[in-house]
Amino acid sequence: MAHPTQDKSHAAHKAHGHEFVQGVTHEAVVHDPEHDIDAVWATVWVAGGAVVFFISMWLLFPIFLRVQDEEHNRKVATVPTTELNAAVKAEREFLNGQNPTKKTIDQVMQQMAGK
Repeated sequence: MAHPTQDKSHAAHKAHGHEFVQGVTHEAVVHDPEHDIDAVWATVWVAGGAVVFFISMWLLFPIFLRVQDEEHNRKVATVPTTELNAAVKAEREFLNGQNPTKKTIDQVMQQMAGK
């Protein structure tokens, strides 16, 4: 006995001009493991793909390192830090006479040299 929803779907298919045949409509294809995958060509493709992959990595790795170094230099190495600038400014002011003795570094060096 057919399920009620199957009867409705069959009727809908027939109404649209489609005939629905339930079950296998063609003979099953015989499975032939000897001709499924050609192991020689599969091995050649895997080995060839591995060779191409490693050669491309060998070529791209130095380019990647160069780009990484350029970005590091552009973003880190050549950009002055505010802390360094503030420390250098304070040291220069101290050496130019803004210190407790009010002497510049040149005056101190002359005094130490005995001139």
